[in-house]
Amino acid sequence: MKSFVQPTIIIEWTLYFSEYCSMEFHTKLILVATDFSENALYALKASVDFLQIPQSRLVVVHVEDVKDNDQLHIVHLKLDTYIKNFFKHNEPVPVPERVVISSNSVYKAIVDYIIKMDPYMLVVGAKGSSNIRNLHIGSNTVHFLEKASCPVLVVPIMNN
Repeated sequence: MKSFVQPTIIIEWTLYFSEYCSMEFHTKLILVATDFSENALYALKASVDFLQIPQSRLVVVHVEDVKDNDQLHIVHLKLDTYIKNFFKHNEPVPVPERVVISSNSVYKAIVDYIIKMDPYMLVVGAKGSSNIRNLHIGSNTVHFLEKASCPVLVVPIMNN
């Protein structure tokens, strides 16, 4: 079994007056918020393309108000199954990380997670599982656009 170690690349070069400077490349976290809806699948599909960015990692985040460890375990299994079904056992390397946050406010939990993790970007579907017909963008997505401290990519709803 191969273990994956996230390398840190340090580039050094000589500047004017022979001063040295180093530039460090950090891992770029691509957060994908999911509520297991069809719209969230489009966001996950779009986020996979960003794994072409060197040093990027995909983190799939789901927020649900869980009351105990048994419920938390069930939600983790649901998220794991969701990701495995999406990739059909061809998960990219590094394998997407799974994060379940227990909260009754989706946007507040994800905005707090963004503050904590300082991701490269957040990828979300235009609207969530409610799929209200007259709405072009969901309320959580609006909150992410207003409050997130990182770029937010909103993936539109694909009509057949």
